[in-house]
Amino acid sequence: MTYQEKIAFYEKEREGQRLLDVYYISRKHEVDRTGSCKDFDCILDGAEKVEEKIRSKERKDVLIEVIQDMSTYSPGWFYETKCDYLHYVFMNDTGTKITSFYRFDWPKLKGWFIGEYLKTKHFPESIVSTKGWGITLNISVPIDQIPSYMYFQDRPEEAE
Repeated sequence: MTYQEKIAFYEKEREGQRLLDVYYISRKHEVDRTGSCKDFDCILDGAEKVEEKIRSKERKDVLIEVIQDMSTYSPGWFYETKCDYLHYVFMNDTGTKITSFYRFDWPKLKGWFIGEYLKTKHFPESIVSTKGWGITLNISVPIDQIPSYMYFQDRPEEAE
């Protein structure tokens, strides 16, 4: 990744976080990003550790990052996060609005992914990304296959 690509990547991530902060505050949450680290992205209401994943357009799946950089064997966020909740967000084509927001109970989703999904999907679809930190390996999980009791879905654009 070039220096220019890193700058663009960071700016896109910051813009997504700004939009998420507006979303959280509009729902009466208190947002703290001062403790952001490899373990989580922010803390809501002084207690809930949140991992945030933002995708630039609407999709029907969640990407689970299992390897962050294949050349260094660096584990993906799936192994690294210590969050309570995974917030998975889809943006509109211009990146200016959240179109879909999913709040997953992380311990439940992680347990289901390992204990059920991977046991029945012997050849899950993998997505390789060369954007970001090296060559990343993700497993695509269709949202409609995730048990609904594990998440809350919101469509903020429809509320406008």
